[in-house]
Amino acid sequence: MKIIYKIKQIAMCLCLVAMAASCDDSLPDVGGAEQNYNSVYGLLKANTNLSLYYKAIGLTKLETTLDTADSFTFFVPTDAAFEAFLVKNGYVNTLGYPDINLVPVDVLKQIVLSHVVKGVKKRVGKLTGVEADYLETGQLTTLANLANSDLYLLDVKVEEGVLKVNGSDKAAVGLDYYGTNGFVHVLDNVISLIPPSPSITSVSQAFASPGDVLILNGANFVNVTSVKFGEEEATFKTVSNSKIEVTVPADFGSYALIKVQTAFGTSNTATVGVKFLLYGDDFSGSATPESSGGWGGSSDFQSTVKVSRGTYAIEKYADAWSGFNIGFNTLNIADYGYLKISVYPTQSTKILVSLNSDFADEFGTTVTLTAGQWNNISIPFSDLKTDKVGATFNTLFIKEYSNGITVDPGNPSILYFDDIGFL
Repeated sequence: MKIIYKIKQIAMCLCLVAMAASCDDSLPDVGGAEQNYNSVYGLLKANTNLSLYYKAIGLTKLETTLDTADSFTFFVPTDAAFEAFLVKNGYVNTLGYPDINLVPVDVLKQIVLSHVVKGVKKRVGKLTGVEADYLETGQLTTLANLANSDLYLLDVKVEEGVLKVNGSDKAAVGLDYYGTNGFVHVLDNVISLIPPSPSITSVSQAFASPGDVLILNGANFVNVTSVKFGEEEATFKTVSNSKIEVTVPADFGSYALIKVQTAFGTSNTATVGVKFLLYGDDFSGSATPESSGGWGGSSDFQSTVKVSRGTYAIEKYADAWSGFNIGFNTLNIADYGYLKISVYPTQSTKILVSLNSDFADEFGTTVTLTAGQWNNISIPFSDLKTDKVGATFNTLFIKEYSNGITVDPGNPSILYFDDIGFL
């Protein structure tokens, strides 16, 4: 029995030695010196910790593209990171294991090329005696960008010698392998340069008429295929990845739900106009609402100081945590989906908005406001927790919510409200 136990111990030791020899740090001088005078492609081939990325090169028949004497900088995910990516995206076999062979070749090819910058040799830290460029925070053009100009560029962030790539909040694992023609940086994430679905953050006007040109501000306006007002196609011009000019269609009524479609997805819904106008210049012809109340600062419902549209706006001196409410005739929750409101703050702040409740924190939603401009806000009823409101509503509450602003008597914080309604 002792002999068998001894044999088991020897076998276990041999196994551990074999496992250690297969690790990436079995290569000499990891993280700085030249690796056996290999090319960077040779380093990928020799490094067992990067085997999935190397296998992807073979599956996509990119060997002749990458196994050359040209200069390269690779950003390569570890096998563990690649496996996590495969699982997240559903590339698993019938036993539930990640399987790179299930990734469509065109998708896999784009993944491989998204990790390669050709023509440069870049690393993070300076290396004595080594000719190289050095990575700095910014964007790089990968081989995937050269093949498809709609893809985003590669984002690189370098701070105090720490490298993060492609928006990852995790630092690169700290290894870079130096080959005769470049560097291989090891990552804990798989790079995707595919733009996310578009998002609309604001519309330049709260109200509109046929023929008006609106500005849609947002993100990921890449390869825009359509802008729709409801089901109506609108004429548009993509100014940048964050700005679209769109012409209001001829058959526009009093409101519309706006969506942007790109080759990569559909945006959230933005709104223009209202079904029910609570406040334009007044309250359905009256200078004051059905009922109102407030605390921590005066309110003027007929101010001419700052106006978004028309003649009047609501002026509210905003002490810290101050608020007010506006009452109106009862409306049905089921008839509306959004609260529309334009707000001009003289100081950057937040407000909390709710329906039928001034119990603040547990109801409604908070909105961050940019100072010195009209913030055209569209809040979905779901954010206003209408499941707690009931079937009807007849009060709008607005509370200053910046966690205590400092009010300078010579420069008081003031909020102006205009174009309040429901859609």
